[in-house]
Amino acid sequence: MKNQRVTQTILAATLMSLSFIAFSSAASGKEVAVSETINTPELNAADNVPTRVKKKDLSSIAGKSGEQFRTATHSVDYWFYDAWMTLYTDRDYDGYYASFDLEFDADTNYYQAPVYAIVYLGTNDYYEAFHVTSVFNLYSDSSDDSVLLESELVSGYPSNDYDILIELIDAQTDQVLATIDAYEDADLSYQSMES
Repeated sequence: MKNQRVTQTILAATLMSLSFIAFSSAASGKEVAVSETINTPELNAADNVPTRVKKKDLSSIAGKSGEQFRTATHSVDYWFYDAWMTLYTDRDYDGYYASFDLEFDADTNYYQAPVYAIVYLGTNDYYEAFHVTSVFNLYSDSSDDSVLLESELVSGYPSNDYDILIELIDAQTDQVLATIDAYEDADLSYQSMES
């Protein structure tokens, strides 16, 4: 029994991330292909056995204005440390990209907290959800618990400068804990993209 536990711990420690592909499609005909990687600090890998649990269906999330996000009350125990994007795949060389990597690192005052994120794309201060992550754990202020979303706009996104908004949600209560958007982080603003 002890050897089995040691083997499970070693196996879990070698699994540093969870990665899978999800296709997000809204009723509006917009489609995004997303590959999700959830990083786990090596010391906490045994605590974070990947479950691939989705808390919300994308179709159940309505679009929102930026004002709705900015005026909401958030927890002081959770925050986004940083978020950044890399654009690639400009098929027609017009300066608008179909593929992008979005990575973000959120932190908490707690040792461990199960959360998930809802990621939105928007123009003119109106945002529509395009991906809901699996449940993942935050480990205090560790920089090793980031989430990477490799995304491709498949259809329904005309050439435009899009803003990105991310909501961090408590996995147990579904309460919004923190948000980050183009007003807080310039890396999330005016991203030239198209499907």
